[in-house]
Amino acid sequence: MVIAYLVITACLTAWATLVVPVLADVEGPKGNYTVCDTDVCKQRAQLINASIDPCVDPCDDFYSYACGGWIKNHPIPSDKSSTGNFYLLHEELQETLRSILGNMTLVYEWQNVTDKAAVAYNACMAVPTSPDRQDVMLEIMNASGVVRWPITNETEDVFENCSEVLHKTGISAVLSANVGRDLRMLNSNIIGLDQLSFGTVGRNQLIHPEREENKRIIQAYKYLIKTALQFMRPNITEEELTRLSEELVKFEGLLANMTAPPEERRDILKIYNRVTIKELQENFTNVQLLDLLQKEFAKANITLSDNETVELYALDYYKTLDYFLLCTCNPATLYNYVGLKVMLAIGNQVSESFRNASLELKKAMTGVVTDSPTWQKCVGAVNNLMPEIVGLLYVQQKFSEEAKKEVEDLARRLMEAFNESLQKEKWMDNKTREAAEEKLLKMGTKIAYPDWLYNTTYLEDLYRFWCTEDKLRYFTSLY
Repeated sequence: MVIAYLVITACLTAWATLVVPVLADVEGPKGNYTVCDTDVCKQRAQLINASIDPCVDPCDDFYSYACGGWIKNHPIPSDKSSTGNFYLLHEELQETLRSILGNMTLVYEWQNVTDKAAVAYNACMAVPTSPDRQDVMLEIMNASGVVRWPITNETEDVFENCSEVLHKTGISAVLSANVGRDLRMLNSNIIGLDQLSFGTVGRNQLIHPEREENKRIIQAYKYLIKTALQFMRPNITEEELTRLSEELVKFEGLLANMTAPPEERRDILKIYNRVTIKELQENFTNVQLLDLLQKEFAKANITLSDNETVELYALDYYKTLDYFLLCTCNPATLYNYVGLKVMLAIGNQVSESFRNASLELKKAMTGVVTDSPTWQKCVGAVNNLMPEIVGLLYVQQKFSEEAKKEVEDLARRLMEAFNESLQKEKWMDNKTREAAEEKLLKMGTKIAYPDWLYNTTYLEDLYRFWCTEDKLRYFTSLY
């Protein structure tokens, strides 16, 4: 049903894309109707002809008549669970980025920001031919505070409580933290805190592992966890593998159950809270937020104070987390969960058996038959990790500055026209009009790319800690 819906959407989108230019660019009369004779219209007409199935009577099956050709010409790739016009555009973009990143000269000393992107892509591309590297994984585990992962003996004295585990390993295992645009002051950035999201296995599967439709996915996930555990502890027993994998899935299920479902988070005004770190620490004493955030920001030589304002998008989750850390959380299990998160992020780059297990999980979750090409993964990885740099490379080669100016001018004139219409509306009282004018003044435009994208000083500062190939190799694996 989902695939059918996506195909229908793609077909209708294709029709909208193809037909609208034809209607908008009509030339001289031929007979009793008008026909567009431009090259663009002829190209669109060819695409329309290729999208229909003339062998089907539209009176019997209009959908097959209108979309049958498109469906026949665009089978779902073996490494994808669906396809459509937007997917095709995405693949075209990936091909372009592949060409840009793959043809850059590699520079290992005195790198600028674009050099770092090229080295990152090259490091990622080298992964499938590299041998298993448990030694590298041990270094990464050590840097992540979980060098003893996994703890197999429940009586092993590691930490007294879960707050100690977080102090050692960081905040990311239980709370999403990032820096982004301030929703109240668009010209400033702010720390954002939110509930966890679950990318390897979905929230629904973790909360309801017993459901028939989720059993195969959970089974594949447990196998992936076992593979990770065995990679780091080759002599671990099957009994321990089973116990730990089940324990970790159950623990992640508890975290998932603490989060709100997507349908309860649609209205951002209902979940938005603006508070200081001090206020959060006074009300929720088990989450030592300042220490946890400072641990992360210290990597960039930034010092925070408890007067720092943050945006919190999950107050209920934060409350539950505070209680969870005090009363429910097992320190050894949390420690192992942190290590699992690291392994899930890095495992594909250090272990062939882990890559194979990851593919089996992907098959269970999405129905794909084969894995995506390495180059697609690496383009996606570099784009996710260095979006500003990849954007700069793309804009430099593929985007017209004149086109950006034209659209910006169009947006400016639209806002001016809207402001003029506000003054003429008789039904609107002064208070409402003033509120609308204030909103218009605060409105910003995001067209093509920001002006600072060409500010090399800003970009160099943004990525100044990416210094060596080894460090880049670590970061490129986080996708």
